[in-house]
This record gives sequence, C-alpha cells and structure tokens, in this order.
Amino acid sequence: MLLLATLAVLALVSAASAADRMRLVSIPLDMPESDEVALDQQFLEGLYNGDYGKSMPRNFGGYLGNNVKSSGLEESPFYHIDTTLKDGRTLQLWFSSEKDGRRTFGVWMETPWSNKPPTKPYAAARKELESAYGQPDLDFSPPSLAGQHITIFVDRMAPNYQAVMAALPKASQISSKDAESFWHCDLRTLARILGANFRGAIVIQTEQKGKLGGETAELLDLVRARTVFNLDDIK
Repeated sequence: MLLLATLAVLALVSAASAADRMRLVSIPLDMPESDEVALDQQFLEGLYNGDYGKSMPRNFGGYLGNNVKSSGLEESPFYHIDTTLKDGRTLQLWFSSEKDGRRTFGVWMETPWSNKPPTKPYAAARKELESAYGQPDLDFSPPSLAGQHITIFVDRMAPNYQAVMAALPKASQISSKDAESFWHCDLRTLARILGANFRGAIVIQTEQKGKLGGETAELLDLVRARTVFNLDDIK
C-alpha cells in the first residue's frame, strides 16, 4: 500500500511539473536528447510523433505530431536537431553537454519571410502568446522599428526564479543600440542584457498594418547553455 501511495504521489508531481513547463511547438526546456530518458514521463520521440496529444498547458506555436516534414540530429559544433515543419516553419533544439545529459537549453522557432501579404491579425497572435505564457515580464520595441514587439517571459519553474527576475532590466534601461540589434543577439549579449542566469521565453513579433508579419520565438536556459558555451566573459 505504501509503495502504491508513493507511486501515486510521484505521478501527481510529474503531472504538475509537465503542466507548469513552458513549451515551444511541444518541446520544453530540459528535454533529454536520448529516447531512453524521459522528462515528466515523456520522451522526445513521443513529442515528435504526437503521442501526448494537443492539450499541453503553456505551449506556444502549435504541435509537432503530423506537422514534421524533415528532421535530423547534428553533432557539430554542439548537439542540435534541425527540423522543418510542413507549414514552412523551422525548429531547432539545442542540447547541453554529455556530462549534463544532453538536455535542451534552447528551443528556437522561426516563421520564414513570405512575399505574400500577411493575413493573421496581430491582436490574435498576441492573444495566443499571452494565453500560453501569461503577461510578459519585459516588453519593448526598437526606437526605429515600432512594429517590432519584443516580449520576454521568465520561466516560473527556474530554480533561481527570484534572482532571474531581479536581474531582468526594465524596458527603459535597455539602450537604443541593444534594442535595435536584439533580434540577432548572440547568447553572450543576451546574458549581458537579460541577466547571466536568464531562463524563459523570448518572442519577437512584427506587426504590419495590424497583421502578423513575422515571428521568432525561443526558450532559453543560459545556465545550461554554459555547459557548451563560454558566456562568462561578458563585456
């Protein structure tokens, strides 16, 4: 009886963790690359196959399942998976070191530019984003690109959540130079701007005449990123 009770408690804890995790196109941070290791009783291959359904809390960008056109693992310069979706979007998973268990420290999604006029209302896209991740912890636009909306969400599951929040700048503290170049910042620059231990979501949406003209989104854990990158020499 005690064993059954313990297993039941562990199952509830696992379900709660799965529900709290931020996801991008089904994939959360911390997901192992190996299909022999599960996260919250879920495997990476199962997420790609759509085995866990389409009702994942805190998921943004839709689901994988039957939407995968091609996918492949690359081992250089670090372990990562490049995926092309049938709807044209690209997805990348970035994995930590072997010693760390090759777990996702980054999940990056991009909607490719199209010469067709955008049709999706920006207000609807923004609503979808906030329905998944809540109200942003930081929201700003570059001075010369008023239609570019940069939204930052701190992961409430971060073990150092309070410290990450304390390090996050206010929009007024971000220089014009950093705001203008934010869309193509490298990890070291993101660590300088958002804090050395940032963990959360970064979403950039471009508004054109009330429509969604472009979108990139990523989940990022800079602590785990340090297992494969040197981010400490921040200038």
